[in-house]
Amino acid sequence: MMQPQVPAHPTVKSEDKVSDLAQITIKTQIPDFWTDQPRLWFGQFEVIVADQKLGDRKKFNLVVAKLSKDHVQQVSDLILEPPEDKPYSALKERLLSVYEEGRFPDDTLRILWMGHLPAAVRTVLTISEVTDLSKLAEQADKIFETAEPSEAISEVASSSSTSSTDALVAEISKLSKRIDDMHINNQNRKKSDARSRTPSPGRR
Repeated sequence: MMQPQVPAHPTVKSEDKVSDLAQITIKTQIPDFWTDQPRLWFGQFEVIVADQKLGDRKKFNLVVAKLSKDHVQQVSDLILEPPEDKPYSALKERLLSVYEEGRFPDDTLRILWMGHLPAAVRTVLTISEVTDLSKLAEQADKIFETAEPSEAISEVASSSSTSSTDALVAEISKLSKRIDDMHINNQNRKKSDARSRTPSPGRR
């Protein structure tokens, strides 16, 4: 009597399904890419995928899935023609260089801005828990409004910087524009370098 043949690997398909479900679950746990904190985002990403023993290409695909249109434009050459060797590492390095280099820390801007304020106003704002520059400017404006005229005149006279909040805000705007220009120039330079490193079809 012939015995029914049993497939050599009856669990292969079920294992594949489990693997697919695991990757779908992982993908839902990964947040969208953080432009303001790219290194921290990659730290969390690597913790989430650590137990899955994913290859470099699979991690590359997961990261790309979490990028917005603006992010994709910064790494378009890597997406269209992924490096054969360590594509995830190349993508991570590019994103970190684009979104970390050329950034002007908020703390630095705050220090520069505070340096233009009279001493009395600086003293009040130094103990404030507010960190947002626009809100700090509003607080400075209120301090000027409530200060005694003689105090305000004295502070202005003893300070080499302007006591006008509007002027301070304008100064911040100028600094921000310079920082944005630096950041844009840095991104354009990196795109140009990436294009020059990409071999033309005739050379392949």
